[in-house]
Amino acid sequence: MPRGNVSGISCIREHITSTYKHSKEETKRKYENVLYSINSLLRENGFRDDPRKYDEDTIQFLLETWGPLAISTKEWYLHILNRYLLYFNNKVIKDMEIELSYDSRPNVDWLTEEEYKTLLKADMTPLERTVIHLELCLGLRVSEVAKLRIQDVHFTGAGGSQYISVLGKGKGEGKWRMIPFHALSESVFNEWLEHRSTHVRTIREYDPTWHDPGTLLIWCHYKDKPTGGSYKERSHSPDRGVIHKVRERLGMNFKNHTLRRTCGRMLFRSGAPIESISKIFGHDDPQTTIKYLGLTVDDMGDALGKLYEYQLKLLNEEKEGVN
Repeated sequence: MPRGNVSGISCIREHITSTYKHSKEETKRKYENVLYSINSLLRENGFRDDPRKYDEDTIQFLLETWGPLAISTKEWYLHILNRYLLYFNNKVIKDMEIELSYDSRPNVDWLTEEEYKTLLKADMTPLERTVIHLELCLGLRVSEVAKLRIQDVHFTGAGGSQYISVLGKGKGEGKWRMIPFHALSESVFNEWLEHRSTHVRTIREYDPTWHDPGTLLIWCHYKDKPTGGSYKERSHSPDRGVIHKVRERLGMNFKNHTLRRTCGRMLFRSGAPIESISKIFGHDDPQTTIKYLGLTVDDMGDALGKLYEYQLKLLNEEKEGVN
């Protein structure tokens, strides 16, 4: 049974000592070195190294970093990593149902334009609309959606600006970033907060001592004993607790990562600078964003086409100036 170790190094040592106690020393060192390498890579890129905290973003980062490696090598790394995480009761790799292929972007998908339009036009409950909006229109991670607090939504900020404060990934407890409202954010948030108030009243009528978790989203049971709490990153997450109902109704297959990646690609295709997308997504540099969006030759061709249009515009303005 795992002890209370929290640093990556101590967790790896505990896992190797316990799981591979009957293995050859050479095998132990081999597995240990792989895990040390992964641990170091994650720390250098601002991820937490406690195996209990590995989430989909962590695994996606590793998959993309391992992109050029042989399929067999990536499968071996995933096997070693999965066994390590399961020792600490973390089933994220199993839950992700990762499929490796010869595509350089394993387990990565986006909505097609038709699916994107279908989702934007779909009828939803206020809660469903809020979760979809946060991921598809504002690019939040599912962990960020689950942690978002009511006080993090600023309807009137400095200078009249409207934005949300998002606690994202980073060393220590994470790093904050501000994301401006989308044109529909105000109406989406107001609609949900009104419904949320109804949920809170229902719970408090049954249990006046109930404590509101303070997060923007709460789950609620209305049967014999109404109660509510905050969504989690996994298990009872916004993806499993909310989005799955939208998937079933529309007959579409997507997860929270699909929506976040689609948000990034649509921002790029609409002409948003990669640096701006990087800040919205909470990435440390644009190169991470480029890998995350899986930009293709066609995407780059579109960018060069826009450059040519801009060049023609400049040349035409110069000719008009001469005339």
